[in-house]
Amino acid sequence: MSTDEDFAELTAMLDADDIEDEPRLIATHYATPEEAIEMVRAAQTLGLGIRLHNRLRVEEPNDDGEETAVEEWILDLLDSPPEVEED
Repeated sequence: MSTDEDFAELTAMLDADDIEDEPRLIATHYATPEEAIEMVRAAQTLGLGIRLHNRLRVEEPNDDGEETAVEEWILDLLDSPPEVEED
């Protein structure tokens, strides 16, 4: 059974002052540039937010002993677009 103390604790946790203004992360996807563009368009259609960045990932050396780098795009899907304050 719940008690008044449990309710008070739950109310305190849900207090608007305690909730972060930042949108919550839904998922992280690793994609090619073409896939990233498609995901950005889908997020825009759905009204979701994203953070997008890229990096180079060094792959294992091939038979010749040469290392290759592959560019991958990292897309963080957010539950809403992040807000920024104007300067």
